[in-house]
Amino acid sequence: MKVAIVGMGVAGISIIREMNRQFSSEERAGLELLLYTRPDQFGTGFPYRSDDESLLINQYTETMTIDPNNPDDFLDWIKENKSADSVYHSYLPRSWFGEYLKEKMNIWLETLNYTVIYEDVQNIEQLHENTYLIMTDKTSQQVDMVHLTTGHLAYKDPYQLIGTPGYIYDPYPARKQLELSEEQEKIALIGTGLTALDALLFLKKEYPFSDITFYSRDGLFSSVRGNESSVTMHYFCQDKVSELIASGQQITLSLVKDWFLKEMDEHGINTEWIWKNLGEGTMRGMAMDLTYTDALGEFQSLIRHMRKCYPIIWINLPDKDKDEFIQTYGKQWQRFKAPLPQKTATYLIKQLYKKDIKVVKDLKTITKKNAGFELETTQGEVSQADFVVNCTGQDTDLKRSLSLQQPLIRNLVSSGIVDPYQYGGIKIDYPSMSVIDDSGVCHERFKAYGQIVSGVQFGNNNVELISMSAVNGVSTMKKSLQKKADT
Repeated sequence: MKVAIVGMGVAGISIIREMNRQFSSEERAGLELLLYTRPDQFGTGFPYRSDDESLLINQYTETMTIDPNNPDDFLDWIKENKSADSVYHSYLPRSWFGEYLKEKMNIWLETLNYTVIYEDVQNIEQLHENTYLIMTDKTSQQVDMVHLTTGHLAYKDPYQLIGTPGYIYDPYPARKQLELSEEQEKIALIGTGLTALDALLFLKKEYPFSDITFYSRDGLFSSVRGNESSVTMHYFCQDKVSELIASGQQITLSLVKDWFLKEMDEHGINTEWIWKNLGEGTMRGMAMDLTYTDALGEFQSLIRHMRKCYPIIWINLPDKDKDEFIQTYGKQWQRFKAPLPQKTATYLIKQLYKKDIKVVKDLKTITKKNAGFELETTQGEVSQADFVVNCTGQDTDLKRSLSLQQPLIRNLVSSGIVDPYQYGGIKIDYPSMSVIDDSGVCHERFKAYGQIVSGVQFGNNNVELISMSAVNGVSTMKKSLQKKADT
């Protein structure tokens, strides 16, 4: 039987890992894998490909692994392959994780019958009897199973500047995209998220005398990562939540808030104080975060350990409760959920204090003016820039951003084989990871992972969740293929 894996980053590698673990050698011999990938992303995916080592993983090293059975796998690899003295609670280059991923992929591929196809998939069509046709510009292949693991969606383009000279739509890889012609340029970074901080650190290293300003609508950064510690969950346990839902328990925002507050109380955390005083995202707020790193770290640690429960809770919340959560808590929750390293925050505060970098909020328009750009706020304040770097992040709203997406995503949505989800990405059956088309039909042999399903997984696109999703995806794939073989 033929199985297509479209994309070979974290999700694609997790799929082949699970094929090794869940299929016997005899069963693997009956599989023919077609691996579709871009050459520069084979075994790394988009975020972990080769790039400047100033671009760091924004999670502690000890929380990163591609092997769910071995939490220390990446730590052990670092100790063996890199001259890093202390790696616990450290932030290492993303490209190092890419090297690690590629090495693990090559080991797991040794037992599989596979063909690597360095072509972009343009479309996937459903044929009779639940088989699918994978089409590129050059070839087409009929397969029995599809794993859609394409990784990141297209970047936003909020000011419609794609194609404008001097506008850098996609800042990665930084070594290529952020190469400027002169050192003392006025550079506008659009956004204040982790992508913008990547751009700042790289540009300040390569062009230390450049004039850099952050522009955004709210002017706020993420919270600072506190000193996280090991915790034991009492209410947000995956098995417990699943059992409650299976028993008919109605999940509501009120119930989840009650669980959340009880979880915090169990750990002696003053939730109201932290929510009110920390994670503000301003220069003052980051300084406060650095003052209370222990309390903040324990709060963030609990949030991180709750991640396994997010998808099952989110898909069972009524839409009105989802909307209330997003409107009332969404922005600040996101600042707590995706914190920036303490070292980066300290550097950022110093640069802002010395006015070596600036932040402008309430950005309204960006207009091309002669060789540069004119940026205007809602208050009518106008400033200029020679270059504009788009750091606004990926757009998961496929209805809004379909024209920006790669041809494969556009064609899948247009044909109705996948259906945009109102909270981002596409609809899937969780945890089987099977796509649901625009008629509501679940495709058992068409799986999707990563950012394209982050709307179902409550915005989570982290290595841990993607890796665990592959366990269920391959398990249900095996059952489906067995059912097909039996008939």
